[in-house]
Amino acid sequence: MTTRLRVRRTNLVLVALALLWIYPVVWTLTNAVKNTADLYGGPLAMPIPPAFGNLAEAWNRANLGQALLNSAYVASLTVVGVLLLAIPAAFALTRLRPPGRAGLFLLILAPLIIPTEVLIVPLFSIYRTMGLINSLPGLALVNVVFSVSFATIILAGYFRRIPQDLIDAGRLDGAGRLALLTSIAIPLARPGIVAVGVLIALFSWNDFAGALVLIQRPSAFTAPLALTTFSTFYATDEGLRFAGLAITFIPPLVAFLLLQRTVLQGLTAGTAR
Repeated sequence: MTTRLRVRRTNLVLVALALLWIYPVVWTLTNAVKNTADLYGGPLAMPIPPAFGNLAEAWNRANLGQALLNSAYVASLTVVGVLLLAIPAAFALTRLRPPGRAGLFLLILAPLIIPTEVLIVPLFSIYRTMGLINSLPGLALVNVVFSVSFATIILAGYFRRIPQDLIDAGRLDGAGRLALLTSIAIPLARPGIVAVGVLIALFSWNDFAGALVLIQRPSAFTAPLALTTFSTFYATDEGLRFAGLAITFIPPLVAFLLLQRTVLQGLTAGTAR
């Protein structure tokens, strides 16, 4: 009875968490097909008839097609850049055991400690001097700098779990450091690499502060920044803004649902000892 009671309590908690997560999604999708006047009625009430024209108008007014492509481009560059830096860094710190490893870990943790707001003004000045304002690769570079520490720390947990016997066997077979990384470490840590890649892509897709500071040309707007076009100095078209929100969060939501098993397996594997 005690075990069954615990299972029931666990299920109730999971159901409550699921409802807590689903509510804002349903609320956004419902409001996306409402006129601004209908938004002040029931939060989940469906308007009759639904204003499906909001989606098309939001798509055209904010140029969301181009914005989604820009976000996908920046996210792809960010994921590639982060993994190219984080994978060898995590492998070196956990398996090659360089001297001063504790100090290197502190250096890696430093970007996670420094508040992002402190760096906005110098970052804008540097990018303006280098001519990288309105540059999507430049925005991806910022995302790489702020995400590589997180990715390195997470991936270090996966590489640390690789049996040392496999590393030693590879060395006895004459494998160099690069071969150890590509032939042994990366295949064994593939679930963790996929999980980290998905998380970094989501972080980059949802980034607003970096795009707000570095992107000023409307044709280079990313999806979060494009949503600001529904607001003026005097008013905000709430119906179109909800429609834009529904359009922009569907791609990452679908990607996460398709890869959720891999992501969850990767995250839980990284916590095992």
